[in-house]
Amino acid sequence: MGTQLILTVGTNALPVWVAWYHLKDILEQPITVRFVYTADTESQKDLLETHCAGATFGQHIRTSPGALGTVRQNVKDAILQGLEDGPHLHVHYTGGTKVMGVETVSAIESELPRNIRMDTTYLDPRGNAGPRIMSRHRILRADARQGVDADLEHIARLNGFELGDFTHEHWDYDDRRYVQKNRSAPAILDDKQQQIGEQVLNNMSTHGHHAIIRASKYFEYAAYIAFQKALTRIETRSPDRNNYAIFNNVYVRQTGANIRDPIFELDVVGVLGYQVVLVTCTLFSGRGMQKTIKMKGMEGIERVQQLGGDEAKVIVLCKAHQDAVQNLEKEFYRPGSDSTPVKVWGTAEWTDLPSKFERYLRNTLHWR
Repeated sequence: MGTQLILTVGTNALPVWVAWYHLKDILEQPITVRFVYTADTESQKDLLETHCAGATFGQHIRTSPGALGTVRQNVKDAILQGLEDGPHLHVHYTGGTKVMGVETVSAIESELPRNIRMDTTYLDPRGNAGPRIMSRHRILRADARQGVDADLEHIARLNGFELGDFTHEHWDYDDRRYVQKNRSAPAILDDKQQQIGEQVLNNMSTHGHHAIIRASKYFEYAAYIAFQKALTRIETRSPDRNNYAIFNNVYVRQTGANIRDPIFELDVVGVLGYQVVLVTCTLFSGRGMQKTIKMKGMEGIERVQQLGGDEAKVIVLCKAHQDAVQNLEKEFYRPGSDSTPVKVWGTAEWTDLPSKFERYLRNTLHWR
């Protein structure tokens, strides 16, 4: 009989793609995919059509983001008519507005023929073993990151961005002219950079907040090495946790941007399946240090969630002392949602940074 898979689409295409990726291997075959979307999310629907490789699509349903009656009628007209001997229905309602999710499900339930089965699922990002795909009665995937290739370029494209290698033209205020510069692809540290990173990390471990770091780039290398060590330790104990990647110098711009359009740069980026973690680094320690760290965290979470969606996280690695760190983290607290999207790590963490990363991955992100 097969399955009609109905996915509501919001402004972030990534969790919808993740749901499709897992559900395509669980549901009864053959599967026909249909998106419920709005005028504002048509571009996300188009991206999903492109990136759901191998999917068979039915007629998608365009509706309203907030008009209850409109959503209900659109769904009834598009899905329920002629369904007497049709396939099973499966509605995944993570994407889109609450109105879209609730009314899509309730419209179908209210008039579903008795011989047609409907199931529903959603992606819960705060499961105690990682982001999980839940049905009403059971967990279908305990950690939706598992089994997903750590492909940062794919994640970026799903969210409407592209990564270097590209050429960017910026205004040089000294020369009073535009200057072209090549922005390279996301980098993996070479042997020399790895050696520098190890030396700086050892210096930090030995001397703590007295450690001398001569260049901010070397600080990034040390963060990269520490993050990499933590991921390797976890993989050694849990071999199935091997779908990760880590990069330095990630240049990002909107898909289709012109040569002079804005870009942004991310210092160190880890990818856990599809979840993105940014480590943004600053050695600033003068007057206004807390303001600088706060701005780094605010910009970091905005940028990384543009790139990687709502489940993306930020760590600000800096020279703040512990009392300042606690005050800064209060600034980033978000009641009613993920309460810790930004963590601030100061000099107290320098003495064993790889272990700090490992605890964060295990205890906060449930990557263990």
